[in-house]
Amino acid sequence: MAELVQEQQVKKVQRLLEGWRMALLPLKSVLLWEQQWHPCAILASVSILFFSIWLMDLSTLATFSVVGLILNFVDFIVPIISNTICGPNSWTGQKEKLFEEICRSIVIHYNKLLGNINAFYSMRENSPSMYYIISISMLCTLAWMASSINNIFLLYIFSTVVLLWPGIQQRGIFNTLMSLIKKTPKITTLKSD
Repeated sequence: MAELVQEQQVKKVQRLLEGWRMALLPLKSVLLWEQQWHPCAILASVSILFFSIWLMDLSTLATFSVVGLILNFVDFIVPIISNTICGPNSWTGQKEKLFEEICRSIVIHYNKLLGNINAFYSMRENSPSMYYIISISMLCTLAWMASSINNIFLLYIFSTVVLLWPGIQQRGIFNTLMSLIKKTPKITTLKSD
C-alpha cells in the first residue's frame, strides 16, 4: 500500500517537474559533486547571490520580493531554455530513468522529512516534557542567534549548507567526521583532593 502511494507521489512530482527535466539532470550532478569543481561552483553561486542582496541593502520584505522575483524568473526561463537547447529527440530512455530516480529521491526525502516532523509532534502526546524542553531550547537558541548574528548571513550559511549537503552525504564526509569525533580520546576530569 505504501509503495503504491509512493509511486503516485513520484508520478505527481514527474508531472510537476516536466519542464525542468532537462535542467535537473546536470543539477543533480552538481549537487552530488560529480566533478571536483562543483562544490566551488555552488559556494560561488550562493556567495554572489547573497553578496548582491547585501549590496542592495534592502528591507526584509523587499529582499523576499527580490528573491521571489528571481525564483519566478528562473522558473519561467529554465523550461524555455531547456526545450530550446535540447529538443524532444535528445530525451532518451536512460535520461527518463535518471529523471524518475531524481523524482523518487525527492519523494523519499520529502516523506522522511514529513515523518520526522510528525514524530517530533507526536512527542507532544507521548512525552510532553521532552517535547517542550526540545522546542523551547531550540526556539531560545534561534532567537539568540537571530538577535546576535546578521539574518542575511544566517540565511547564507543555511542556504550553503542545504545546497552542499547532498554532496557531503554522497561523499561520506559527514560520516567520516562523526567517526573521527567518536574516536577522539575522552578527556578525564581531575578530581581534587
